[in-house]
Amino acid sequence: MEQPPPSQVPNPYTVVHDAPKPASIKVFGILHIVFGAMGFVSGGVGALFWIFASRIPLANEFERSINTQYSEGYTTLVLTSSCFYFLVSSFQIACGVGLLKEKRWGHTGSLGYAIVTILYLIAYTISTIMMSNGPFIVITIAGSLTGALVALIYPICILIFLTRPNVVEALKE
Repeated sequence: MEQPPPSQVPNPYTVVHDAPKPASIKVFGILHIVFGAMGFVSGGVGALFWIFASRIPLANEFERSINTQYSEGYTTLVLTSSCFYFLVSSFQIACGVGLLKEKRWGHTGSLGYAIVTILYLIAYTISTIMMSNGPFIVITIAGSLTGALVALIYPICILIFLTRPNVVEALKE
């Protein structure tokens, strides 16, 4: 007669590590890379546009049209913002890679990215509204506020999903 094999008792020290990782880690890692690449390109192109727009023959007309809608210093704000967004997007891509590799620094960097982005969006929106003037001020204010509200969705989702206890536990090194 054959005896049944002894039952295997799970090792309590490996059970926790064998638990599946939360899907939000991989999802936000991929989204970071996709959105970061989009921001990297648009921030770089935006900065180049504002730099070269002042050097082409139509620069005076471009400058005059901007100055009718915004106060002095707006072009500097937009150029600075484009360069800043270019750098932040590069950081976002790195954090996405860190999340996909399930590294703690990817998690910490993602939370930092979310906070910095929220603060940036608030400051940029307030600056844009304060620099607005001319006949289209209501449209500019409405557009700035709407854009900021839409742009706040992603960093707020990062703060909600990546601070859940199961995600924090899964990314402990």
